[in-house]
Amino acid sequence: MIQVFRNLSIKTKLTLLTMLISAVLLFIIGSVALAMEVYSARVNITQELRVLANTLTANSRHPLVLGQYKEIEDLLSSISPQKNIHAAYVFDRSGKPVAEYLSQHNSRFLFQSLQTDFRHENSSFWTGSVAEKQIFDTRHLSLFSPITYAGKQVGTLYLLGDLTRLYGPLAGVGFGMTLSMLVVILLSWLLADRLQKPVTTPLLQLAQLMGNISAVKDYSLRAKKVNNDETGDLVDGFNQMLEQIELHQSRLAEHQLYLEQTVADRTSELRSAVTALEQARNQADAANEAKSHFLSRMTHELRTPLIGVLGMNELLLRTPLTQQQQELADTVQKSGEQLLQLVSEVLDFSRIEAGKLLLDSVVFQLHHVVQDVTSLLLPQAAEKGLPLLTDISSDACLTVRADEIRIRQILTNLVGNAIKFTSSGSITVSLKCTASAGQKRTFFLEVADSGIGMTPEVKQQIYDAFYQVNGTGSGSMSGTGLGLAIVKQLVDLMDGELNLISTPGQGSKFQVLIELPIVEGKISAEGDS
Repeated sequence: MIQVFRNLSIKTKLTLLTMLISAVLLFIIGSVALAMEVYSARVNITQELRVLANTLTANSRHPLVLGQYKEIEDLLSSISPQKNIHAAYVFDRSGKPVAEYLSQHNSRFLFQSLQTDFRHENSSFWTGSVAEKQIFDTRHLSLFSPITYAGKQVGTLYLLGDLTRLYGPLAGVGFGMTLSMLVVILLSWLLADRLQKPVTTPLLQLAQLMGNISAVKDYSLRAKKVNNDETGDLVDGFNQMLEQIELHQSRLAEHQLYLEQTVADRTSELRSAVTALEQARNQADAANEAKSHFLSRMTHELRTPLIGVLGMNELLLRTPLTQQQQELADTVQKSGEQLLQLVSEVLDFSRIEAGKLLLDSVVFQLHHVVQDVTSLLLPQAAEKGLPLLTDISSDACLTVRADEIRIRQILTNLVGNAIKFTSSGSITVSLKCTASAGQKRTFFLEVADSGIGMTPEVKQQIYDAFYQVNGTGSGSMSGTGLGLAIVKQLVDLMDGELNLISTPGQGSKFQVLIELPIVEGKISAEGDS
């Protein structure tokens, strides 16, 4: 009910509220009037019954004392013309009825009323008491009046009357109240319909204006002020809010226009920058291609005469030479081999960078490559007093199909790099088969040294081309700075994974994980060193 009332319009709420207040006021006034009417009628009926009782007791005291009960019955029968009196009894001093009068026109009422009045607990009403007693309910009024003689109670008179005279006027009063309430409700509805207009009209107009503004988004509309009361203040506040919104919308539109223009300018600048970057990228690609082409051509051109020089020097070393000549020829041979390795690394790097290096798959035994590389580099490690150890798992002694030359190159660079940066301790080359997937196996190749290790800054740059740890390019740690860069790119070409674990002063571990196809089953290792 409350929810339904909340959902009604304010016009309907005010009308219903006015009608409700009028109805409640009329109900209160009518209830007070009805209560006064009931009280007045009851007093009158009681007074009439008491007057009758006084008359009867006064005329029956002598016959009661003398025992003339027939005279008392004649006296009681004289009240038969009074239709509202239905019964009368006279009791002697002991409470025994000696005379009675009973009406014959409403026996049911008479029986129910007598049964109510003469219950056992009401016996004290007519015995042992000199006070007047009344019994009043919704249907009847009874009166017990003592009969006294010479200051003593000699009997009791009982009268029973109905309330017809009470409810007859009350019905008229109730009908009048109902009719008056209907008339008041009608008048209050007409009056409320007129009185609510000064309050609801501005609010309804304001609600309609809000709906129009919400629909068309036109914040230039304004509400018309009609009254100078609270509704007028509400209209003023609403108009001020519209002014603020309109001002905000205007500023927002200006800012949006400014942003659009700024975006257009930035877009134009970005397009120009993108065009410039595209041109720069094209130029860089062209320069990079030219560089790669130049390095490829130059390294190829350098290799031809260098190989001829080394060949002639080897022939020279086979001829009889003095000790000084032998030393000079050995120096030329070593320098030439280092130069040939440098040229080969530059050539490989330029090919990989240009995407022209292709892998050549052949069948070979991977653990033999590990043994061959360690045997080849064992003299270099021995010159520095470093043990070069191998740890080849029997599960890894398999025949695989891959590019043997590039795997040999990867292992040679990693072991050579470990020898270069290790002055004491040992170097261990491990080969294990870590996982299997059908006809393929995942091999784990690790080169661990006890050298100088690397700081986090060095590890971030170790795979950059031409990067050198000491940055001098001289001494025992000199080189091109391409070895690890080539290793990284070769591992990526083979879809492998290259990891580095290193701590300054505690050595480094280079780990290569690569998946290779198996050609035939496991074979036994041919001696581990």
